[in-house]
Amino acid sequence: MVHEQARRSGLGYEGGGVLGRSSSFYGVWGVSFYDTGIKGVSGVGEQAYPETRAGVVGRSNTVHGVIGTSTSNAGVFSYSSNGPGIVGMTGNPASPAGAYFGDVKIAGNVYANNLKGAVVPFPDGSRRALYCMESPEVWFEDFGSAKLARAVVKLDANFAKVIKRGDYRVFVTPEGNCHGLYVRRKSANNFEVRELMGGKSSIAFSYRIVGRRKDIKQPRRFAKIDMPLPPPPRPPRAPRKPVPTAAGLRAFIARVEKEARERAPKGAEKVRAEMRRNRGQSPIMPPRAR
Repeated sequence: MVHEQARRSGLGYEGGGVLGRSSSFYGVWGVSFYDTGIKGVSGVGEQAYPETRAGVVGRSNTVHGVIGTSTSNAGVFSYSSNGPGIVGMTGNPASPAGAYFGDVKIAGNVYANNLKGAVVPFPDGSRRALYCMESPEVWFEDFGSAKLARAVVKLDANFAKVIKRGDYRVFVTPEGNCHGLYVRRKSANNFEVRELMGGKSSIAFSYRIVGRRKDIKQPRRFAKIDMPLPPPPRPPRAPRKPVPTAAGLRAFIARVEKEARERAPKGAEKVRAEMRRNRGQSPIMPPRAR
């Protein structure tokens, strides 16, 4: 009886505590109104980290805390109706809070407290950081080159589709000796570049076009952004992996026996009598494992 209660409560000293299998329904279903629904601990003492209440808690100091895999859909899916869907953190400044091996698609805005950059391979085999330029407004830009005189430059057809063509900027740079250049006229499809002081040079020039993004409403300049998640306190260092000892086994058995007595239904006199008769031997462990 006591052994069966211990198995139902999910306790195992060296083997599995709970095994769930199903061919047509949930393998394991955990529900709690006030505490953790499902909790998994591996190689970590109960006081290794601050206690956390959640639907699922996984802890380990030697392997992954939680693993999710799928052959046809998301490996891990998270959702919250009133908070972040996923929160990642690390206690090691040299380790990232999140790592993705593949493309990342985001249907929403991206905000960062610090820099946004790209990791670029160098000829010496190293990788170097290059950083984004920032602006209080949302712009797209394009580059090109052309020649005078009376140069009429057409906007790239695809670039023109994604900007507000009535509100773009053109910056020109001459690539030879002349009196200087200016943009004489801009339209929805092209712009015209001429030389200052009526010059008739035929030099080449390069240009940069900056246009406002068409498909979104421009945000307010220097808009205030709320970052509601301060970094949580750094957890203490995980203890070394415990080594099972005879004293630990006896303490574990005593705790299981105590929990079994507390959970036993009222009137279970036979169980208590059996425990008193077998006081010198564990009711949940075979004699050879004492």
